[in-house]
Amino acid sequence: MAKGYKKKKGCWCPSDFDDSTAMSDSTSVDINEDFIFDTPLDELIDNLYAKRSVRRENALVELIDSFESDDLFSFVENQYITISYLFINSIKKGMTKETNLACRAIGLLSFTVGGGTGSHEIMNEALPQLCKILSGSDQSKIPAVVKCIGLLAFLGADDLDETELALEAIWKIIQPKTGNNVTTVKYEPPVVVAAITAWTFLLTTISTWRINQENWTKYISDLSNLLEADDRTVRMAAGEAIALFFELKLFDVKPAEEDTKYFQRLTYMNNMKAKVTAQIDALSCEASHKGANKKNRSAQRELFGNIWDYVMNGGDIEETVKMSSRGTILCVSSWAELIQLNFIKHFLRKGFHQHAQYNPLMREIFTFDEDEIEYLPNRVKKIHRSKSKRRHYMQIKKERDIAEARKQSFFNELIY
Repeated sequence: MAKGYKKKKGCWCPSDFDDSTAMSDSTSVDINEDFIFDTPLDELIDNLYAKRSVRRENALVELIDSFESDDLFSFVENQYITISYLFINSIKKGMTKETNLACRAIGLLSFTVGGGTGSHEIMNEALPQLCKILSGSDQSKIPAVVKCIGLLAFLGADDLDETELALEAIWKIIQPKTGNNVTTVKYEPPVVVAAITAWTFLLTTISTWRINQENWTKYISDLSNLLEADDRTVRMAAGEAIALFFELKLFDVKPAEEDTKYFQRLTYMNNMKAKVTAQIDALSCEASHKGANKKNRSAQRELFGNIWDYVMNGGDIEETVKMSSRGTILCVSSWAELIQLNFIKHFLRKGFHQHAQYNPLMREIFTFDEDEIEYLPNRVKKIHRSKSKRRHYMQIKKERDIAEARKQSFFNELIY
C-alpha cells in the first residue's frame, strides 16, 4: 500500500506529506505489488501520493479526462474531502504544470459534487493555498488559480462575505496595490484577462444578496480605466464586467437614512455612467489604431455594440445552445447568465455536454427546455420537475395577482 495513507473515520485521508521527499523525482512511491485496486480511478487517486511529479501529473491528466467524460458523482460522493486534499497538495507543491492541472481537477471535483455543503468544504480547504499562490511572483500559475477560485467560490460560498473575500483576492491581480512601500507588479494581458473573467463570473452571484453600492465605486473607476487598456482582450473582459454592473444596477444610487453624502455619490455615479457610456460607444465602432488582430477587432465591435444596445435601448440578451441530438436547448437571457455560460463552458471544456446531461447542478444554474425530461437520469429529473412545478405555481400566482388588480381597478372606477 502506498505510503501516506492514514485510516481515519472510515475513509482514506492523506497523512502529512514529507516536504523533503514529496517533490523528489529520483525515487518512486513504495507500492505493495499485491495490492488490488477496486477501480482504475482508485489507482489514479493512489498515484497522487507518488513522489515523482511526472506520475502525479499523469494521474491528474487522466482524472480530469474522467471528470470530463463520465458521471463520477457516485465515486466522489463519499470521498471528495480525501481527493480534494490530494489535489491541494499538488497545488501547493507542484511546478506550474502540476499546479494548473490540480486547479482544474479540484474545480471539476467541486462541480461534480454539485454545490452545497460539499463544495463549501472544498472551497474552505483550497482557498488559503490558492490565495498564497496569488501573492507569489510566478505568473504562469495565476490564470488557472484565479479561475479555480472563481468556480470554487461560485459553487461553495454560503454568503456575501465569503464571496467578497474571493472577489477581493482576485481583484488584487486586476488592480495591484500601489504605494511608496509597495512594489507594483505588472501582469501580462492573459493574466489580467483571466482575473477579470473569473471576477466577473463570481460577481454574477451577488444579485441574490443585498448590495451596498458605495462599496463598488472603486471597481467602476478601475474598470473604466481598463477600457482604455492597450490590449483588446483586456478591454473586452472589462466591457463584460461593465455590462454586468449595469444589469445589477450598481451605477444606481439609492438614498439611505441620514445619508449626508448621497448627492455627492449621485453626482459621481452619474459622471461615471456618462464616461463609461461614451467609452462603450467609442469601442463599438473602433478603428484599427488599437490592437493588430482583425478578428478581435470585429469581436470587440460586436460585444460593445451589444452592450451599447442594452444600456441605451434595453436590448434583450438572448442565446441558445443545442445540447444534444434530441434537441435539448439551453437558453440564456441576461448578461449574468451569458457570463456564467461562457465561463463554465470554458472550464468544463469537453465535459460541458456530459455535465449538462447528468449533473443536476447544471439545471440549477441554467434553464433547459422541457421536451427531453424523460431522457434525463433520475437524480436530474427530480430537480428539473421541482423547478418546473415551482415555475408553474409562480405563473398561476402572477395571473391571480393580475386578475385581482383588474378587479380592484374596476371597483375603484365604480366608486369614483
